[in-house]
Amino acid sequence: MFDEPSSYLDVKQRLAAARSIRELLRPDDYVIVVEHDLSVLDYLSDFVCVLYGRPALYGVVTLPASVREGINIFLDGHIPTENLRFRDESLTFRLAETGDDLIVNKNRAFRYPTMEKTLGNFHLKVDAGDFTDSEIIVMMGENGTGKTTFCKMLAGAEKPDHGASVPRLNISMKPQKITPKFQGTVRQLFFKRIKAAFLSPQFQTDVYKPLKIDDFIDQEVQNLSGGELQRVAIVLALGMPADIYLIDEPSAYLDSEQRIIASRVIKRFIMHSKKTAFIVEHDFIMATYLADRVIVFDVVYTVD
Repeated sequence: MFDEPSSYLDVKQRLAAARSIRELLRPDDYVIVVEHDLSVLDYLSDFVCVLYGRPALYGVVTLPASVREGINIFLDGHIPTENLRFRDESLTFRLAETGDDLIVNKNRAFRYPTMEKTLGNFHLKVDAGDFTDSEIIVMMGENGTGKTTFCKMLAGAEKPDHGASVPRLNISMKPQKITPKFQGTVRQLFFKRIKAAFLSPQFQTDVYKPLKIDDFIDQEVQNLSGGELQRVAIVLALGMPADIYLIDEPSAYLDSEQRIIASRVIKRFIMHSKKTAFIVEHDFIMATYLADRVIVFDVVYTVD
């Protein structure tokens, strides 16, 4: 049995892990996997069981279905053989939420220079690039290739070597690792950090309500689960006034349904606010849905 084997792995490692798990198959045994990355699930599985219910209340497991049928049941929120709907609406990956969203005025353009950064034996080289408002740029690559370091250089938390000048813009960053330090409830945290956004009807509609923060709004931040912390971190990052939003692995700790919802929330927010987002993401379906453009981080091994 494997519980979320793709967690913390990059795309290459996820496929390697899936191949290794499939190699365990024998005529007289079974392999059971819990997985939230739908692309890995599709590659890995022979049959799929869908689990539905209410968190902390009850859960129901469907009978095994083929991979295609099982994924479609999950996305549709409907079990045709039982004529049972377990979700009010289907989960869809649309390139835009509405037809109007396709028409975006990209009035502002920014450039960042060629940058280098050396950290111990690791050397990162970034080619010069540009970005505009209402744009999401997804960064993909193996773990340890400098994606988070690049985010930190854009945010000003790390200085590039050789004095390269990065555009001075307001940055809001959701870090890769979330370590809750706030003493108080989620509601108190929002009122302290993002009060204006939290009270905005537009922000409530686009971000807060779809992420279902009301389910734990009065719980202590220190007692939240990983998925709840991730959703709080996304709300905090998007609630900060900024020109650029740097979001590092928003899918971590989220289940398949929450990943789709989070993707739609981020995409809609960036388009409505006419800002720019740089996102590090290893969930291939989520990355494909989010990305207007992609930056690929590659590894070059050198011998001195």
